[in-house]
Amino acid sequence: MASKSSLVKRVWIRCKISDRMAVKLRLLRAAIYGVLMHLPCVESELKEPKPPASVLERMRAWCGMRDRSEREAEEKLRGLLAKMEPLPPAPLRAQWVCDWMDVLVEEGSLDDARCADSYVRVHLEHKSWGPLKIKAGLSARGVARVHIDRALAQFDEARWQREADALAARRADELATRRPRVVRWLLGRGFPQRMVLHALDRAGQG
Repeated sequence: MASKSSLVKRVWIRCKISDRMAVKLRLLRAAIYGVLMHLPCVESELKEPKPPASVLERMRAWCGMRDRSEREAEEKLRGLLAKMEPLPPAPLRAQWVCDWMDVLVEEGSLDDARCADSYVRVHLEHKSWGPLKIKAGLSARGVARVHIDRALAQFDEARWQREADALAARRADELATRRPRVVRWLLGRGFPQRMVLHALDRAGQG
């Protein structure tokens, strides 16, 4: 028969073993919990969307159709990214826009000075717009005033006056009865009042 002291010793050893097992179990559970809590972070990093190269290629093609301003391109980029599924987080989209804008400017796909030159030439020669309307159009596209003024200055006042004269001549037969209407029309085309009045005088003499 086991002595009382040996029995107590065995019980004490069992308690120590059970305590050690309990501690190990708690550590194991904590480790498992930590891994499980970390998994979503790892998964989100793995699933973080990458900037689609197709968007940048579309932008290059879009800019190649005609000269665009930087503001136009930025708005276009934001619109394209807003249509992505699943929708990337807003900070990520903003970063992509900044990165792509830098690329487009550095490679020459975007140039506000060139955009101003092209806009002035096309709207004067093909749409017969005056300098005021052209200036407003470029301002609405976010082009800096320095680029606008320089682009407009490439055509002297005589060139703008010839365009106003040609428009007034097209409606010379209306001057006798609808002169105010013709004046409003020419002003709406973006010509200064002095050019409009000069053009009407010439049309009336013709």
